[in-house]
Amino acid sequence: MRIKIPQGTQYQISKDGSPRRYCDRKDIALQTARFLKSQNPTSTVTLKDLQTGEETIVAFKAGGD
Repeated sequence: MRIKIPQGTQYQISKDGSPRRYCDRKDIALQTARFLKSQNPTSTVTLKDLQTGEETIVAFKAGGD
């Protein structure tokens, strides 16, 4: 099964290797990835730039300090 990536999408958010969301803005993608990580603290959440191929593992910090 192949997932169709929406046109204009630049970022892919994955949980444990499975694509979950696509975003066109980095700030929204990062915020969404952090939220996904907060809901799934034991899972590996990554943010991938689809143009460069660069992947970042997302961490979540609770609290305001």
